Amino acid sequence: MDTLTSDQRIVLVLGGVLLVCLSFGISFLIAPLVAWRKGYAPYYWMFACGPVGFVVVCCLRPLKNAETPEQYEQMEARANLIGSVLTGIALFLSVGLAALEIVG
Repeated sequence: MDTLTSDQRIVLVLGGVLLVCLSFGISFLIAPLVAWRKGYAPYYWMFACGPVGFVVVCCLRPLKNAETPEQYEQMEARANLIGSVLTGIALFLSVGLAALEIVG
């Protein structure tokens, strides 16, 4: 059976960490861009739980598909609410984890 040396394990772990960081970083950059292209406010989607926010904003319909002004406003309000709730969850978790690190 082939076992990994400690140097190989370190490289493997660092590669995995780098891959996760890149995927989160790219999703934090792309989610606001996708929201903007669909007509939504990008600042609500800036920190919207990374990949989760990216998937959610990709599932939303573009505002130009609204048939009436009321539907436009409803779609816009719903998307902005979803983005702000996801951002709030992400910030709450970040602050909570930072507080645990400081206290514990």
